[in-house]
Amino acid sequence: MKRALMIAVGIVGIGGAGVLVHDTDAHGRCVRLKGKGGIRSSQVTTGCTSPVGLCTAGVYQGEWFLEGTTSFVADALAPSAGLPGAVEAPTTLSYSGLLTITTPDGTLTTRDTGIFDTANGLFAARDLVVGGTGDFAGATGYIFWTGTGVTEFDARSTGELCFK
Repeated sequence: MKRALMIAVGIVGIGGAGVLVHDTDAHGRCVRLKGKGGIRSSQVTTGCTSPVGLCTAGVYQGEWFLEGTTSFVADALAPSAGLPGAVEAPTTLSYSGLLTITTPDGTLTTRDTGIFDTANGLFAARDLVVGGTGDFAGATGYIFWTGTGVTEFDARSTGELCFK
């Protein structure tokens, strides 16, 4: 709640330019992510608990309330994006796992589901908020990611997070 209040105060303080926070009856205060932030991460093997061997660790920067460290642990992976091989190359993977962003004020956990083209180093994902602690307790929302990389990743985020 402290973060949502700080966001609202910050917006009011600059005259409401580029409104980032709006009230909703069902979700509380919401913040739109407009592609200013993103994750820089690397594939890691040490301490990776993924049953499919895909984990990353990195840093989120650009949206001040989400700045912190990141951890992704895949729990499912399918070649050819889960489609018949004649439709999509086996080097294009569909995947799902948990992404955790840890900030000084709490953690945000999302279910990250996406497509990863390992041959061209391209990926896109849709994340739904599934949990949070601290300022993120009770948060809802979604994040879309687009990015590049094969073992080192650079991703931009858009979406909306709502705080109680």
